[in-house]
Amino acid sequence: MLLSDIYLWLSYSHIATPKLNKILEQVSPTQLWDILSDEGKYLLDEKTFNTLKRTHSVDYIERAKQYLEINNVKYVTRADPAYPTALAQTEVNPPPVIYYKGNLDIVREPCIAVVGTRRASQYGKYATNKIVEELAGAFTIVSGLAAGIDAFAHSAALKAGGKTIAVLGSGLFNASPVSNLKLFDEICRDGLVMSEYTPDVHASAYTFPQRNRLISGLSRGVLVVEAAERSGSLITAGCALDQGRDVFAVPGDIDKPRSIGTNNLIKSGAIAVTCASDISDYYSVSLKKSERKIIALDFSEQHVLDMLNEGEKTFDCLAETSGMSVPELNIALSSLIINGLIHEKSKNLYCVS
Repeated sequence: MLLSDIYLWLSYSHIATPKLNKILEQVSPTQLWDILSDEGKYLLDEKTFNTLKRTHSVDYIERAKQYLEINNVKYVTRADPAYPTALAQTEVNPPPVIYYKGNLDIVREPCIAVVGTRRASQYGKYATNKIVEELAGAFTIVSGLAAGIDAFAHSAALKAGGKTIAVLGSGLFNASPVSNLKLFDEICRDGLVMSEYTPDVHASAYTFPQRNRLISGLSRGVLVVEAAERSGSLITAGCALDQGRDVFAVPGDIDKPRSIGTNNLIKSGAIAVTCASDISDYYSVSLKKSERKIIALDFSEQHVLDMLNEGEKTFDCLAETSGMSVPELNIALSSLIINGLIHEKSKNLYCVS
């Protein structure tokens, strides 16, 4: 039995990675496979033994491999030289298998994680686009494909011609939210999407926090852009500290709930970031000019951009003079902000970047 096949068996058992790794501290994967044949209940609790026994079959593993191949899902196990070195560290709690689509080679390049709230403000969108666009010239951007800051970070990296890695809290067949499925496809094509979960697994309250350790584990440091007091992105920052990674944070307004988490990180010792060079200088890395992709604007977006090129304007002024409905104007403004062409200078006051 190949060692890589044994790791695939362990992955398909769906036993939590921390529990599996505790077992593997006592016996090797090969020994674990063998004792399942010899009734190894003396080592495992009954539930774990029965769970592993359920998939303890060469035929089962061969069918799993065929299923992955048919569905164009690649995988790498801890027995393979291509397994990401950064994730193999004990502090990361390495999963037995990584399932992926895209270019696995980019995990070996310098990575920075960019995470934050799902309910990002216009300021959060602007800060993410501005910083990531510059960082993408020197670092691969890692995030979790969630709505909000995560999605903006992935998009900004791709638009800047850089590389990005999305770490899912589900299997590859159940990426969420639905609004990010187009982005998911773009990253599969131009970057890397990966998960420790078999493709059919749905996300849960357990899987999302678990994947955060992989986001930080892949990265030299974690940048938190916006985070409330109990934001999930603070879990990623905590994982980074446990793994010996650096933590960065973008300062926010002192009276905004979305800034409480980031401002507390800075008070606790995180490095304040107001521009990409705060990170590149910290690592003594030169920021190469990234090749920004050409952005195609529709008529409404170009119309709003032309108006703002004449000078900053309020939302009410834009609504009155553009001839657009409020929903149309909101969509156009959001798209221009995401693309880094404009930003909200203050509440409801917009200008070109």
